Amino acid sequence: MRVAVFSDIHANLEALEAFFAHAESRQIDSFMCLGDIVGYGADPNCCIDLLRSVPDIGFILGNHDHAAVSPAYSMSGDARLAIQWTKKTLTEDNIAFLKTMEVSRKWRDVLYCHANPYRPLEWYYVEEREYITRSFARSKAKILFIGHTHVAAAITRKNFFCVYVRMPQDHTVVPAAELNRQIFNCGSIGQPRDGDPRASYLIYDSDRQIVEFHRVVYDTEKAAAKIIAAGLPESLALRLAVGL
Repeated sequence: MRVAVFSDIHANLEALEAFFAHAESRQIDSFMCLGDIVGYGADPNCCIDLLRSVPDIGFILGNHDHAAVSPAYSMSGDARLAIQWTKKTLTEDNIAFLKTMEVSRKWRDVLYCHANPYRPLEWYYVEEREYITRSFARSKAKILFIGHTHVAAAITRKNFFCVYVRMPQDHTVVPAAELNRQIFNCGSIGQPRDGDPRASYLIYDSDRQIVEFHRVVYDTEKAAAKIIAAGLPESLALRLAVGL
């Protein structure tokens, strides 16, 4: 089984289409979307429609998805403005779809979630040692797949006190839970924040027990132009070209 794991599309249709085109030739058996389909970008309905048309795909709720269908949400600045615009733009059918998404999903010894596996609706960033340690301690899964930070990472628990964090590059292949438990962050499709503007995702090969990290070029200028044309904050458009 080869599962393409991806997250944080953020209504970026150009990035999402490029990702699917890239994954098409990589013998993918199924897809797992770890949330934040909407927010920031200008194509929330098109992105949801495309994702819903894909066979063999699972969905996890992200904090922006949750905010878009909730009467109360705690966001500020550009994120809040984008969510307010998104709430007005989403179709009733797509609002209903976002409300069906799960906060986590377990498959064998693997757990999929958007941010942290404990208190999932509090949306902690699993990048500092405190939250990494808690995520390992409060989950029994051998492998955790997450998103939310917009930065790809492979995190290995060496022992109770020690974790090893690796920021993988394009085409990096990492053994999956060969000896120790691991957390894999797939990065972001629509708004990477690691200085590389290319869309980021990973493939989990459960038979070979490896994780492959991939980056995909897409038309950032077109996606940015749509954001500006929609009247969304210009900063959300400018950041796409620099991956920050």
